Amino acid sequence: MFEKLLRRMIPAGLRGWPPEDAEIVAVDVETTGLDPASAELLSIGAVPIRNRRVVLSDRFEAVVRHDAPTHEGSVRIHRLRAMDLVHGLPPAEAMSRFREWLGDRPILGYCVDFDRAALNRALRQGGLPPLDVLAYDIRRLYRLKPGGQVEDHLPLQDFDAILQAAGIPPLARHTAIGDAAATGLAYLAIRYGRAGESR
Repeated sequence: MFEKLLRRMIPAGLRGWPPEDAEIVAVDVETTGLDPASAELLSIGAVPIRNRRVVLSDRFEAVVRHDAPTHEGSVRIHRLRAMDLVHGLPPAEAMSRFREWLGDRPILGYCVDFDRAALNRALRQGGLPPLDVLAYDIRRLYRLKPGGQVEDHLPLQDFDAILQAAGIPPLARHTAIGDAAATGLAYLAIRYGRAGESR
């Protein structure tokens, strides 16, 4: 009960580093817009970080069915065409699968509060309970020194700047699974000085 209260009171990323032995999940979503109150979920990508490795073989990846027209500018960013979305999973099924796959593992993301809000909106629409897991933001972790002290003079960096500083190639940018994997690799590089990947 106390832990659930803390999750709501402390913003993502201000808790310091996750415990070293904790398995966390790097998550990214693609949506129809940037307003979490109205954006519809289009795809989910998630990869576990386990034993200092990004475990791609245990990833979660789903395109969510969306019948409404998509904006041309959005398609250029996330590369999901109307024909891709028509053949996606029904939203309730996609969210049920994701919820079961994630379990109670903490999540990690870039602007993770947006990802969590978009996921929670889709979960509620599917009649499922919202995520009640710890969340960490790679932007805030990037500002932590190894000992856990926040370097407040540093601004929150954009994702490409964090990847460049961590020595991580952009991979498949603006795809949910590509950005989730890149987030996981950046986390390992920032925290441990190297990025580990496991197929």
